[in-house]
Amino acid sequence: MKILSSNFFVFCVLVALAFVLFENGINGDFVFDDRSVIVGHPLVEDISGVFKAFLYPYHYDRPQSGLYRPITSASYTLNWHLFSGQPYGFHLVNILLHAVISFLIFLIIVGLKDRRTAIVSSLIFLFLPIHVEAVTSIVGRAEMLMLLFFIGAFYSVQRNHYKTASLCFFLSLLSKETGIVFIPVFIFFELVWKKTSAKELFKRTLYFLPPIIIYPLLRYNALGANYFLNNEAYTFFNPILAMDFFPGLWTAFKVLYLYVQKIIFPTYFSSDYSYNQIIAVNNLFNSWQAMTGIVILGMSIYLSTLRRSSLIGLGAFIFLCSYLIVSNLFIKIGTIMAERLMYMPSLGFILIVSGYISRIMKNTKGIFVATKMPFVFGALFIGWLAIYGFQIVKGNTLWKSEKTLFGNAYKYTPNSVVNITNMASILFREGKNTEALEKIETALGIEPKNSPTLHLAGQIYKKMGEDKTAEEFWLKAIRVQPDYLYPYLSLGTLYYQKGDFKSGEMVLLKAKEIYNTPNVISLLALNKIGLEKYSEAIILIEEKSGSKPREYELRFILGVGYLKSGQELRARELLLDLKDPTITEDSFFKNLKNTRIFNIEI
Repeated sequence: MKILSSNFFVFCVLVALAFVLFENGINGDFVFDDRSVIVGHPLVEDISGVFKAFLYPYHYDRPQSGLYRPITSASYTLNWHLFSGQPYGFHLVNILLHAVISFLIFLIIVGLKDRRTAIVSSLIFLFLPIHVEAVTSIVGRAEMLMLLFFIGAFYSVQRNHYKTASLCFFLSLLSKETGIVFIPVFIFFELVWKKTSAKELFKRTLYFLPPIIIYPLLRYNALGANYFLNNEAYTFFNPILAMDFFPGLWTAFKVLYLYVQKIIFPTYFSSDYSYNQIIAVNNLFNSWQAMTGIVILGMSIYLSTLRRSSLIGLGAFIFLCSYLIVSNLFIKIGTIMAERLMYMPSLGFILIVSGYISRIMKNTKGIFVATKMPFVFGALFIGWLAIYGFQIVKGNTLWKSEKTLFGNAYKYTPNSVVNITNMASILFREGKNTEALEKIETALGIEPKNSPTLHLAGQIYKKMGEDKTAEEFWLKAIRVQPDYLYPYLSLGTLYYQKGDFKSGEMVLLKAKEIYNTPNVISLLALNKIGLEKYSEAIILIEEKSGSKPREYELRFILGVGYLKSGQELRARELLLDLKDPTITEDSFFKNLKNTRIFNIEI
């Protein structure tokens, strides 16, 4: 009972500290990737999305990303409905998750070492500034849920609860694909720490077969054959994809150094490390950072083999397994670098540090007890945490809005095409079109084939009334990247507004082949109604969203399709509850019947 109450006290302290560290990020808005994964996501806004999440990709109707994270998506849906779609609710949950994970780290290290080492480890994890993106960025939750269930599985294995471990492993996989790292860590722990025989290890491994079998089936159902193991990563987000083998390899080692440097000495934070931010390494011997990255990898391998029976060796192995899967050394992923990707590898790093601290204290135990060393060590440790805590509080402010986020990234890497484009988008939203176009010209001067920059240029020219120039930029964006959705939508809208329904239909049919999303369906159906292809518009929407779509736009367009095709009773069923109460029914339906082009938001 005393141990339980003591553990509960540790948990409460960790929760309190987590909220002290991250409180100033609670009022942050939905920013960056939050907007594509949460805001406007049909499954997030519908409570049934908790269950439907298991049938769809992480990005709704966009299997091209190769991401399948139903537990994470389901958590967004619950969060949305519990907090009425307000971003503060998502931030509150993320902070609590970070505290719980830190506490679970405490529990597993109590079992591996001792309470003092466990407390030190959990505090270091809680205070690492590199975790700001994973915690304060709402979509960083995928990293957190994956690690939460990973540690749950590891803790269960420690206690010989293999059925529970299997369930936690499955939930980790369903939170983020990198949960697969648990399997080699489990085998390492069983063989090295628990001295399990090969026969017994085989029996225990069988517990994990159901998740290993079921997960691929669910993933295949959601992503299809083309994207089950593949994704369409873009070179402007991960320049390593376009590099030759050795420059790509050396650059990946440079990134490893940058990650470790940011864990230990976080000089600055950035939401983006894409094209033209991290300079490619063409010659290994010209980059001390790349050579240091090779040394770091070599040391990790050394520690995980020759120190395998210690906390240091276990930490090195966890770091290796969890880092290599996102390192671009073997598997090319969608980004060259992202601070949130260090959320799990940092666990391994912390175990290494804690192992060495414990070892030093043990070897100097006599001196430690006989002198004022405990007070000196405690003061230094608290001072270290205070410096890291200040960095976290400072880092949280960057995620307050897209303006603060993009402005910070641009400050440190002003030659990044993505950062220049993001700053142009902020200027555009503020109505500073001339300044925005100056940024666009700078970005295109660095990389003339960056489709997001081209698309934004089209948006700016459209706002300025130069439709022809906007059309040219959007067509160019499609030529350089045929699977980029947004220029298709912009062109479809432009053609519809001009009454060029045939061109709108053609461009949106191409978009539908790539992304069968509600906004594509809405625009395509509107253009078909403009062409008087009412039955095709009706079939298009009902195949996608049923006979009474939940989405306002789809239900409205479906009702208009029925109305214009002469099926007024069916139209009334769909449209009456969308009518402005100040307008009579006769006026409402007469107006709809006579309107050729509708001004609605897609």
